[in-house]
Amino acid sequence: MTGIIDRFRPLGAFATTMVCAMTTVDKRRRNTRSSKYRPRTAAQKEQRRELWIARTEDREQGRRVSEEDALKLRLDELESALRDAGHDGVHRRRHATPLEDIADDEQRFLVLKARVERLEALWSINQRKRETRAKIIIGGALLAEAGDDLLAGDAELLARLVDIIDRRVEGIRDRLTVRELLGNVPLSLRPGGDVEESPESALQTEGATLPDFDLMAQSAMADEPVTSFLPSDVDADYADLDGSWQAA
Repeated sequence: MTGIIDRFRPLGAFATTMVCAMTTVDKRRRNTRSSKYRPRTAAQKEQRRELWIARTEDREQGRRVSEEDALKLRLDELESALRDAGHDGVHRRRHATPLEDIADDEQRFLVLKARVERLEALWSINQRKRETRAKIIIGGALLAEAGDDLLAGDAELLARLVDIIDRRVEGIRDRLTVRELLGNVPLSLRPGGDVEESPESALQTEGATLPDFDLMAQSAMADEPVTSFLPSDVDADYADLDGSWQAA
């Protein structure tokens, strides 16, 4: 079409417009004329539909086979990793049926997927346990080394440890626990706070409050009959609660 328009372009805009209009009319006539091919019969349409379904099933089966191969590879990796970590793979369980003994393809795929998901969960739990154990070991080693340095009169490691805790730990209760564990080292209960600040003042500044120990004691003893058990029976400091004590 571009060649035809270029051929008539020297004749002017009118000729170019006429050529475009004629080309459009020819396209409309060509699109509206009847096809030389006979329409498909109902049997041909049914055959085409069955062929499409068969091809779809083949594609689905191929996808499942590739996923099954990937799951088998991942199952072998997880079993090997768990076995090295001291765990037996799922194939060692007495009630587990070997995959090759499952004849149904769909059932074998579902069983394989379930086993991989189970071992993934076991591996994740094992990794979290190992991470927690590593943190405990590292913390214990650092505390032991800091204690040795403190006894030897060299507090360099202890000072570095306190600086790290001051930058990494934010909770008031956590900082108080660490401070007491390290022998009341100069560690403020709040980042940037005063070392001499009390726990009550630190909690109040942060908008937190200490638990109501009297209420906790009353709740813990509420199941006991009032005639035989009173707060003062536990501790004389709780004698002022005897008058308002009510059994659950």
